[in-house]
Amino acid sequence: MSRIVVKCDKCGEIGACDSSSDLIHRVNNCNGNFIETSLPYDDFWILCDISGDNAFLQAMVDLKEKDPIEYQLKMSQFKTQVQQQKNNKAQSSNTVKCPKCGSTNITAGQRGYSLLTGFIGSGSTVNRCSKCGHKWKP
Repeated sequence: MSRIVVKCDKCGEIGACDSSSDLIHRVNNCNGNFIETSLPYDDFWILCDISGDNAFLQAMVDLKEKDPIEYQLKMSQFKTQVQQQKNNKAQSSNTVKCPKCGSTNITAGQRGYSLLTGFIGSGSTVNRCSKCGHKWKP
């Protein structure tokens, strides 16, 4: 089963489908026929990560057909941009945040002495939010 990028001949919407799937466009109720584009399937999804705008996708299809070298340069830039976005998301998911206010300005330290409990638990580590003061166990 090969996957292809297609364009509706009536409404111009660009999308991806299986080559064996029904090639009549029913999403927009235009009943148009799908025409295979020159855009590779993997490139289509990278472009959708950049922008799902149909005009942008059409411009990239046109660029691939008219100037393949410029198309490859643009795709290289887009791939780098998408990879950087994924790396930033992975790094931000590893960042400790305050469960109360969401701040990332967190300090970790030992619990201190308390008049109520004395030295009980004073050696355990706690996270403290520098913004709101909320404390919690790491």
